[in-house]
Amino acid sequence: MHNFKGKINIGNIIFAINIIFIILILYLISGKTLGYVILVNGNQIGVTKNKKIFNEYYEEKLHNNNIKSQEIVKMDSLDFKIGLVNKIECLSVDETIKILDENLDFYIKAYSLFLGDKKIANIDNRDVFNNVKKRLFDYYIGKHNLNDIPINWIKIKEKVEFSEEVLSFKDTMNEDQLYDFILSNNENNNILATVEIVASKTFLENIEGNKVQIMKLYNQSSNKEKIYQNGFDREVVREITYNNDKYVGMKKVSTKMLRSPLNEVQNGELFYLNNPSKGNVITSPFGLRWGGEKHHGIDIAGDIGDPIFAAESGFANLVSYNNVYGNYMKLNHGKGVETLYGHCDVMFIKEGEYVKKGQIIGEIGNTGRSTGPHLHFEVRVNGKADNPLNYVAY
Repeated sequence: MHNFKGKINIGNIIFAINIIFIILILYLISGKTLGYVILVNGNQIGVTKNKKIFNEYYEEKLHNNNIKSQEIVKMDSLDFKIGLVNKIECLSVDETIKILDENLDFYIKAYSLFLGDKKIANIDNRDVFNNVKKRLFDYYIGKHNLNDIPINWIKIKEKVEFSEEVLSFKDTMNEDQLYDFILSNNENNNILATVEIVASKTFLENIEGNKVQIMKLYNQSSNKEKIYQNGFDREVVREITYNNDKYVGMKKVSTKMLRSPLNEVQNGELFYLNNPSKGNVITSPFGLRWGGEKHHGIDIAGDIGDPIFAAESGFANLVSYNNVYGNYMKLNHGKGVETLYGHCDVMFIKEGEYVKKGQIIGEIGNTGRSTGPHLHFEVRVNGKADNPLNYVAY
């Protein structure tokens, strides 16, 4: 009987020890879970529960960066070991990818890019720079409004060189990064790449130094013959040079003399008129308007009180008012040429008075049949209204 009780006591003790041991194990693993320790080059960088990431990470990274596996020279080793890990230390999928990006790298055959004597960046292939170069060309062509202008040449002024090396992929720039890097430095006057543009522009010019780019006139009229009726006696081609967003200079390339359509009127003497106001925006051109009404001059935008200038020297043969022109003046310049200035607010001259070219003769107004402040300007040759744009450049 005594031996039996002893056995019971020993059995109870062993049972109790097992219970305590189990409780202790449960306590120890209560904050743990089965997971994976991430190892890069043998060094632990974190833990995760998602093993699938390891199988997909490299493939997705290479695909997203257009890197072929055969282009990789070497890569860091990525491994894992299974075990119990603290739940609170387990990284989410996004956190795991982030820590892999920060610690894992691969190395490729790439190029160091040199512009002039400066190393600018590392790129994975030469096409990256070639594409960036085209984008820079397009940017600066647009910056100078040269899209419809003949380009003689466009180039990067700095010497471009590539040095093939084995480089960390993390240290290379893609096309967008390189473009933004060069452009932002250029715009902050830390010039990395100088885009030199030489464009040809054609101007109509005259002996008084007036000049107008021929492209503007083409936009105003589809009839090329009318272009040559603007009081200009020569067509001049000039080369204009730009470096990035800076104008460098202009030189004359060729000159073509034009026949003036006013020779018969002026007895072989070319005739030019000054701009009669400080404005250069034409709100209503010469010729037929809505409803078939003929507009005998041009309307030039302006504000009430803006000065009106005599387009040429001559005598004031009419200073008057009517319901159409409002306050208006007419100057006689001789040789059959007259100019008319309508809708004036005030007029400073009297009939019969002689005025000089460029003299202020009145102020812009809104009198007569007018929908807003402007100057109505006419040119009459031998009594017939002619297009003022044949004599004044805008």
